Amino acid sequence: MTTSAKSLELSGSQSAPHLREDLLTPRFYTTEIEKAARTSLDEQRPAFEAMLGEMEADYNRNHFDRKAPLDRLGSLKPEEKVAYESYLVRSCVSEFSGFLLFKELSRRLIKSGRPDLGRMFQLMARDEARHAGFLGRALKAEGISLDLPNLSGKRPVTWFPLSWVLYSVYLSEKIGYWRYILIDRHLKANPENSFAPLFDFFEPWCQDENRHGDIFNMLIRCWPRIRSGFRGKLLSRFFLWSVFLTHSLTVCERGEFYQLLGMEPSLFDEEVMRKTNDTSRHAFPWVFDLDSSDRYMELRDQLVDTFRDIKNADGLIAKLGLQSRFASLLVRQFFQPMVPCVESVE
Repeated sequence: MTTSAKSLELSGSQSAPHLREDLLTPRFYTTEIEKAARTSLDEQRPAFEAMLGEMEADYNRNHFDRKAPLDRLGSLKPEEKVAYESYLVRSCVSEFSGFLLFKELSRRLIKSGRPDLGRMFQLMARDEARHAGFLGRALKAEGISLDLPNLSGKRPVTWFPLSWVLYSVYLSEKIGYWRYILIDRHLKANPENSFAPLFDFFEPWCQDENRHGDIFNMLIRCWPRIRSGFRGKLLSRFFLWSVFLTHSLTVCERGEFYQLLGMEPSLFDEEVMRKTNDTSRHAFPWVFDLDSSDRYMELRDQLVDTFRDIKNADGLIAKLGLQSRFASLLVRQFFQPMVPCVESVE
């Protein structure tokens, strides 16, 4: 499409630039909002009020300057430009997905007579919209205009039980925190690799992610049954494993962006996983035992290599064999040892 700004569309046979349809593509979600409205804050009321006060204060209000130029500071090779734009598109869609989920929760919780919870989600939606807006502005500087409302109308909405949303969004926010803060630290130590002003906003950005994660930690504690017994262990295992898997495939299999920043993708991925796993000890009853053995990371490497091979395989038999190997590796990684979190035991 030849215009002054390439539009992001999913109508007819059009495909969105840099947004491939596969298991790594960001999704849009909804959940059991009626059940969410029954959340009891009795035990968590002091923590809730403190967090609501922080959100109302909006400490990052002045950090996100809407007039700040976001044009790249230097030229990129065509393949490098694609890697940067692909990162921006996926990140923007992901932030907008969070905005839509929080906005819907806010609207319907207020309608259900829970203005306190509704206000909290309204403020988190504000943050997600701010992030998506900055990413959208960076994309416009690249000549790409995202029609996010149209995109959300074209893509299917995935329904998750409330417990799944609480676990997965907590992890999404905390892994986002570690991604942003580690990139920020790396670029401050290596300023020659900071080729876009957008990166200057990653430090306040990561604080929003961290705050949102703390809010979801508090909400998880409002539902003690999802943290206890076999259910708590299964939810911890499944969501840590699935979020880590998606992160590994995204970072390692699509590592050009991180190489552009002067980072080694697999090492970055490993550090993000280890930091997120440790952080999750404050919220989940179980986390993976990543300290006693390197086996989880070894399986990560094999999964990434096999995922690449599947995409490049010639012939049905070869692809089926690789898919069988991939499935076997998934199962082996899923059942890697976990350790209980003393802090999270009721």
